[in-house]
Amino acid sequence: MIAKSLFGVLSDGRHVYNYTLKDESGQSVTISEYGCAILEINVFGNDGVLHDVALGYASLSEYVNDKCNFGVTVGRFANRIAGGKFTLNGVTYHLPKNDGSNTLHGGYNGFGKRVFASRCENDSVIFTLKSPDLDEGFPGNFALKVCVTFSDGRIRMQYEYVCDKDTPASITNHNYFNLNGHGRGNILNHTVKINAEKYCRANDELLALAPCVNVEGTPFDFREGKKIADGVNTYSPELISACGGYDHCYEISGTKAAEAVSDVTGIKLEVFSDMPAMQFYTGNQIGHVRGKNGAVYNSFDGFAMECQKFPNAINEPSFPDCVIKAGQPEKSYIEYRLSRADKQ
Repeated sequence: MIAKSLFGVLSDGRHVYNYTLKDESGQSVTISEYGCAILEINVFGNDGVLHDVALGYASLSEYVNDKCNFGVTVGRFANRIAGGKFTLNGVTYHLPKNDGSNTLHGGYNGFGKRVFASRCENDSVIFTLKSPDLDEGFPGNFALKVCVTFSDGRIRMQYEYVCDKDTPASITNHNYFNLNGHGRGNILNHTVKINAEKYCRANDELLALAPCVNVEGTPFDFREGKKIADGVNTYSPELISACGGYDHCYEISGTKAAEAVSDVTGIKLEVFSDMPAMQFYTGNQIGHVRGKNGAVYNSFDGFAMECQKFPNAINEPSFPDCVIKAGQPEKSYIEYRLSRADKQ
């Protein structure tokens, strides 16, 4: 079942709508036209109660002013681009430096700050966005389609995009999860597994560095599963420079990128994607933010698993190519599977 509702009206008079998709058990996900953002994810825990495990806000105005990227679709390029520039086909393009000396998540006015067109199609909601040539400095007229489905606790986002010029492109979702339920403390006791033998070290500006290095023997090894706190409490210099937690890119092995389980609700998240990398971020820089339902979010109160192409790949030849060719459509997907640990 899909229900459409008015979220609010922007200062320029545009109406923004939300869609709530429910599965047969009564679980649901709500996604907005604004930023194609996930606003709520209501799933059952081991206690048989629905828990909203997505951080977010209650009002449209709060999303307009949001600096955390709660739940949004990120583009044109996820993560950081060094120096806010790149050269492609002999032309140097300059981007907004919205993260120190780098460009983060597409610039000041990335896709998370746009209103997507939308429509229902069978059991899916289709969101579309057009980004003009030199939008935030990126070349070409770029078109993005996001097909969202929800069934049996599975949120699937299928991305399709095309551009009339060669351009770097990396689309992801930036949902913050707290499997205890949003606003119910930190996520440090979540047990996490990441299907990766290598990760990217990061410099002081959190720019991913090449080449990838082995996780073995480091706090970045989540292959066998461990609590987030077990890594954070190593006080690794790399973690300290990332505000005390994880904000690092992993080279993913296979389509199952990662999983996480709450010790409080028993809710399990599994993340699947066909993208080569995943940024694991433990909300180190959330700070102190007022969220929905009277909740207050502090640092480490949510984590993100952002499946994407490698950060700064347009400037780093050793990373897989991130350029889509003019007129050649590309597809990718992210699927979040949420379930009860006691039903495994």
